[in-house]
Amino acid sequence: MILRGGPWGSAMDRQVHDQLKCAAASAVAAGVALAVTSGVREAPGVHVGDVVFAAAVATLWTLLKSTRLKGIGLLRDLDATQPLPDPDTPTPTVFRPRFPLRVLVLYLVAALGLSLLFSPWWSLLPLVGAVDWLSDAVVTAHWERRRGRTLWRGHDPDEPGRLAFTTVTPPPAPRTATDAPPG
Repeated sequence: MILRGGPWGSAMDRQVHDQLKCAAASAVAAGVALAVTSGVREAPGVHVGDVVFAAAVATLWTLLKSTRLKGIGLLRDLDATQPLPDPDTPTPTVFRPRFPLRVLVLYLVAALGLSLLFSPWWSLLPLVGAVDWLSDAVVTAHWERRRGRTLWRGHDPDEPGRLAFTTVTPPPAPRTATDAPPG
């Protein structure tokens, strides 16, 4: 979803959607790099212990992101966001999300270069970015849900990446055929 117009003049993307798109681009880059590297060199062998260790590190990273620790935690930054100056001006419209091609190309070039020059394990480098963006999306979605707000990222050239929120209005209570409240 995107908001058009409004106080920033340009479009605003949902923060969670932006993070999920970047995580997907990183995962695609890792998959392509691993496939190319496996075709040229021997594919790295993965053991169950490696997967368990990676899952434990990803869980720990997500837990650290959900704190107020300076430099690591996201909650301090999310709590500091301001509401949109006039939430009635922009109207939500559905659009075709842009795939973050820059993220895909950057991670793919780095992973392919390092994995072909040094070790095939470098083809998994984009997964680090995917885990980081995915943990950001999880923490941001949890923050939005607990506070009843929707977080938006603006595309203002003066303040790139500025975050703002709109409140989520609860749905109206259901009514019966006689317009009496249920129950």
